[in-house]
Amino acid sequence: MGDRVGITPKSWTAGLQHGVLHLGKRWYVVSAELDEGGRAEGVRLDGPYPDHASAEAQASRMQDRKQ
Repeated sequence: MGDRVGITPKSWTAGLQHGVLHLGKRWYVVSAELDEGGRAEGVRLDGPYPDHASAEAQASRMQDRKQ
């Protein structure tokens, strides 16, 4: 496997992943399906959420739903 390229965290492994992203003054949940090489497909941005805690709670709900 080569070096990872892009903005997804290196801790994300293959499969559907969710994380929190701060853009400007707003919080979002970013979701992406990663392949074995770390290439993201189907990137989705949900939000905005009023604060970090709200965005984290939504990302956790999304993570729980996939399991």
